[in-house]
Amino acid sequence: MQIKINGKDYELNFGIRWVLLMNQKHNITQNGLSQGMGINQAVASLKQYDPVGLSEILLNATWINKDRPTSADIDHYLDTDADIKKLCDGILKEIETANATKTQVKNVLKAMKQAQERAMSNNLERLG
Repeated sequence: MQIKINGKDYELNFGIRWVLLMNQKHNITQNGLSQGMGINQAVASLKQYDPVGLSEILLNATWINKDRPTSADIDHYLDTDADIKKLCDGILKEIETANATKTQVKNVLKAMKQAQERAMSNNLERLG
């Protein structure tokens, strides 16, 4: 997948390196064990069309380029040129099929759906 920022094409890569970069900021530690939550955060941001989360996802996915865009470049692109909904949907499709992410993305989407169903059921019980 590619994006064009300031007239320059950038390759986006959602492999192991992207997961490691996402996990650097998004992780939980319990009983001395650390668990990366980068994919969970990415999926939530993409499903909600969150521009701040999208900015981080793009910045980390450009790791493969020799000359990477800056965070400010990406934010300006999102503010002025990007179709955020289309971009989020496209990236979600990419990480649903990328070898390094597809299994965890499937699990996160399933857990999100189950949580939503439980919340709706609880709300209906309170109303009923």
